[in-house]
Amino acid sequence: MSVRTKLLLSYLIFVVALVVLGGWSAFRLREMGGVSRRIISNNYDSVVAAQEMKESLERQDSAALFALLGAREKAKTQLLEHRERFDANFQKAANNITEVGEPDAIAAIRRDREVYYQLFDAFMLRLNATASTGTPKQEELSERNEYFTQLEPQFNKLRAECDHLLQLNQLAMLGKSEAAAGVAQLWFYRTLLIAGVLVAAGLLLAIFLANRIVEPLRQLTATTVKMAGGDLDARVKVNSRDEVGVLAAEYNRMAERIRQLRRSDLGKLLVAQQTTEAAIDSLYDPVIVTDGEGCVTKLNQAAEEIFGSENENTGKHVGEITRDERIAVAVAEALESQRPVAGEGMSSVLPLAVDGLERAFRLRTTPMRDSGHRLLGAVTILEDITHLREIDRLKSEFIATASHELRTPLTSVQMGVHLLLEGALGELTDSQNEVLQACRQDCERLDKLMRDLLDLSRIEAGESLPQFAPLSARDLLSTAIKELRPQVEANGLKLTVDVPVELPWVSVDRLQIERVLGNLVINALRHTKDGGINIRAEQRDNYLAVSVYDTGTGIPNEYLPHIFEKFVQVPDASTGGAGLGLTISKSIVEAHGGQISVQSQFGLGTSFTFTLPLAYVEAGSMQKE
Repeated sequence: MSVRTKLLLSYLIFVVALVVLGGWSAFRLREMGGVSRRIISNNYDSVVAAQEMKESLERQDSAALFALLGAREKAKTQLLEHRERFDANFQKAANNITEVGEPDAIAAIRRDREVYYQLFDAFMLRLNATASTGTPKQEELSERNEYFTQLEPQFNKLRAECDHLLQLNQLAMLGKSEAAAGVAQLWFYRTLLIAGVLVAAGLLLAIFLANRIVEPLRQLTATTVKMAGGDLDARVKVNSRDEVGVLAAEYNRMAERIRQLRRSDLGKLLVAQQTTEAAIDSLYDPVIVTDGEGCVTKLNQAAEEIFGSENENTGKHVGEITRDERIAVAVAEALESQRPVAGEGMSSVLPLAVDGLERAFRLRTTPMRDSGHRLLGAVTILEDITHLREIDRLKSEFIATASHELRTPLTSVQMGVHLLLEGALGELTDSQNEVLQACRQDCERLDKLMRDLLDLSRIEAGESLPQFAPLSARDLLSTAIKELRPQVEANGLKLTVDVPVELPWVSVDRLQIERVLGNLVINALRHTKDGGINIRAEQRDNYLAVSVYDTGTGIPNEYLPHIFEKFVQVPDASTGGAGLGLTISKSIVEAHGGQISVQSQFGLGTSFTFTLPLAYVEAGSMQKE
């Protein structure tokens, strides 16, 4: 039997149970309705008839009183109307005899009615005769005496008989109502018992069918868990021929196929795994492999020399085993963004000790994905750039030495040109003066170039480290802008400043940051002919962002990636720079723990933005100091 048939059968059983219960309830409700109808038809009509007879009889008695008082026409009319109503209701009661004793009551009413009618008619004839003959008052007293001694007693007797008929039917109705209530209560309990039995049977059947259907699925799930844990010998017991049984049989076939594939491909997988591990271990640079949570899963031999053995560090978070938090930050960023993370510049160079010697490494982190592009973890490579740093150091030392050695003869040349221009050796012609002025300008440019080279060499060699001190960002920028404004306005440009009053405090080297801001403004001056320069400052998370905007010619797209490199100059720019100002500015900003970036649209202008970390101190207390 298929699962579908089992489910349909179970639903059909429930439907049949509901139909049985509904039919039983409908049948009993119909019987209750029949009881109610019988009570109405057997007794209610007789009760109404008895009540109407009493009322009509009282109206006839009232007609007799009207006749005594002289209103004989009104009495006659009321008598005829209510005698007719009395007879009609009496006939209705006589035709609806259903209770014991009711025939005797009807017979008594019929007998007393005839007597009452005869007495009443005789009473009315005597009243009419007295009225036509004009009898004295003694006759009127005799008529009244007749009413109270004959007619009224018969009226009371007949009314008592009607009341007896009324009570007889009312008591019968009450008894039948109580009996019907008892029967209804009995049927209610029986219906409740039947419903309980059906519900219990339905629950037992549902549990039975559910176990028959679900138990194979549970076994299948348990076997799947075992196979996922590596137990490929687990099998599912097939006890049925329905869809679940077919699924279990196919599952066993699949498991057998997996076992065969495992036996055939296990050697290949082991060889591939060993080859991969050997390739990672043979790399000269340290490699750290982490999972999706940033925990270490693999270290090659070069990484073990720095961070310890792989067995000790496997399962630990990468932040626990590394000595530099930048590695953990890079891994977290690569996992979050699922993009490679590569540090550039001085701030991204990691100095790590290897065999007691300090070596320089450049950080590269790449997320790992499977064939379905699901994130598996990240691979971090520490590229050993010690030799490149050494070459850069030798280059910087050569530049510093050459610049230092050239300053002495350059100073002599500058002094000689100055003496000649001052006329110390005689008057100069206009042509001679023009040549010497050009020499002076070139000497000043050469002197600035050598000073920039010396400063850059000191920064790269770590000899010009920032002297950090907490400063008000607004005061820092106001001082620097105050010194730059005359120079900007002297070139016919407008300098605008957008610096909020409530700027946070920063921990910086005042002179170095003023130099960065000066380099950016001077660079904007060299590329701006019309318009102006705008300086803005704002807080971005835990950093202060300072931007310098200009309306100059802009930077071509091909120069943007190299704009911070040494000796890079944009074509068609005014002379006066050697291409080191932006390089020095970048080195200073990164030494402060910030970043510098550029955005430009050729022909519309350029904006440079650098960030500085905030100083977490109370500004109010520092202002008091």
